[in-house]
Amino acid sequence: MKETLIGNRYLLLEPIGSGGEARVFRARDEVTQNEFALRLLPQTGACACPRDLPVAHPHWVRIFSWGNDSQHGAYQVMELLRGQTLDQIVQAGPCETAAWIEFVQQSLDAVGALHHAGFIHGDLNAGNFLFTAEGWKLLELPFFDFERPKNRSSLFGSIYTLTPEHLDSRPLDARSDLYALGCLYYYAASGQYPHAASSNREIAINRLCFSPTPLHEIAPLLSSARNAWVMTLLQRKPEDRFPSVSEARRLFPAG
Repeated sequence: MKETLIGNRYLLLEPIGSGGEARVFRARDEVTQNEFALRLLPQTGACACPRDLPVAHPHWVRIFSWGNDSQHGAYQVMELLRGQTLDQIVQAGPCETAAWIEFVQQSLDAVGALHHAGFIHGDLNAGNFLFTAEGWKLLELPFFDFERPKNRSSLFGSIYTLTPEHLDSRPLDARSDLYALGCLYYYAASGQYPHAASSNREIAINRLCFSPTPLHEIAPLLSSARNAWVMTLLQRKPEDRFPSVSEARRLFPAG
């Protein structure tokens, strides 16, 4: 794909990431010569774009343009950010408490703003939160409905953060994003995902049938109140979780 021109304007320079069906490239606008991140869904499905994008948020990546390339599929043009994803950070070791709290607060802000704008994310994962000089940024925003490839199940996303209701093909709502955030907070604090197992099938079965190992057993540096708060996010039944991001934020323990 390197040196490919997308939308007769954006020259792909190098791959910088991937997630789900999409790949992300560093790209140069051949009109302005500015560089951007370009997210490309190589299957030729079109993207349905909202008439008006929600107002930008400090913890969202900024989207500048979008379209559908006749040969290479739907694309989004976004700001080019520098930093480390949550996954890259945790691979070096669990977050210290102060860094963990910062991630919790800023990710709640980012997802809460999505919900306020009327969107459910549905695939929050450790690859689409990036820590930058400006703080945490959510890289993939659900403002575009990509046409999925034919013969592809509607079940997609990171197995490590898929909700029980997603696995059961039940409707998703704000509490589903809270569950996914709970998986990320558990991971950031302990270096392990809830329901860790040797295969995707085993992870899915465990998630549907069993409660995860209590976080306090593998992340003893977090207070008992914060451990319990994360475990509330990870309740299998949506009605047993916090009802909204604002309520989860309000009940986040001070110590």
